[in-house]
Amino acid sequence: MKFSAWMVFAGIWATLVYIPMAHMVWGGGLLGPDGITSGISTPIDFAGGTVVHINAGMAGLVLAIILGKRKGFNKEPMRPHNLPFVMLGAALLWFGWFGFNAGSEFAADGTAGRAWLNTVLATCVAMLGWLATEKVRDGRPTSLGAASGVVAGLVAITPAAASVDTFGAIAVGGIAGVLCALAVGLKYKFGYDDSLDVVGVHLVGGLTGTILIGFFAHVGGGVNGTWFAEGSRNGLFYGGGANQLVTQIIVALFAVVFSGVMTTIIALAIKAAMGLRATEEAEVGGIDLAVHGETAYESLGGARVTQEVKA
Repeated sequence: MKFSAWMVFAGIWATLVYIPMAHMVWGGGLLGPDGITSGISTPIDFAGGTVVHINAGMAGLVLAIILGKRKGFNKEPMRPHNLPFVMLGAALLWFGWFGFNAGSEFAADGTAGRAWLNTVLATCVAMLGWLATEKVRDGRPTSLGAASGVVAGLVAITPAAASVDTFGAIAVGGIAGVLCALAVGLKYKFGYDDSLDVVGVHLVGGLTGTILIGFFAHVGGGVNGTWFAEGSRNGLFYGGGANQLVTQIIVALFAVVFSGVMTTIIALAIKAAMGLRATEEAEVGGIDLAVHGETAYESLGGARVTQEVKA
């Protein structure tokens, strides 16, 4: 994607898609307590399963389809560039996610503690679930799979961090680890080029965590007999009936449709106005070098190409 097109897209998308979605969920809008599911139950999205992950995951899918595949996709091997950096990045994400999840309580209380603990549990189990899936499917678990499983677990527990108990967190993490590991292969089946597996991890993980709240939401323990402040909304497996499950499914589907339609409109408008895709020459030679005159790693060949670009 062209750098200029991306800068324009990012500003417009944040304004017209992300901010409205945040208002719908947390600002009293369509997906809030008095929104489209008010006659059923109140939706639960503690730290951004719909606002962040379903929203961005669907946008990633739409952009990948409109932008098209990289040259050589599914024909040439495109291995991860630096696995130690992948592991370091996953560790940094995991550390920062405690602020993302537990910090969403805006207080140091029992709810924040529950969110913190669930974030640890779900992520560990999701990593093991991803590795087990790789072992069964491919015959060997990988460090890339471990890092991907970590992110899948973090994504899935984000909306449910304060509304499930310990067993619920383990279930959410395990299910998400397996489903996301299977989902990353969809890009080869359907032909969209998702280089960072945003669809398989964030969209599928966000949908998994959001919908599983309908099964595992549970009130009890913690401070004053409750783990979250919004009231008694138990899931299907905790005697609450199907109301919360129906609500979570409606909210998840609404987020998919809203993000998909809005992203399509924005991307097609920018494509018509200024184009989306970088030239083939820039893609083959390296967009960093062609657009910014920079490379991450310099070598004899890289230095020669740099001189040619400058010339």
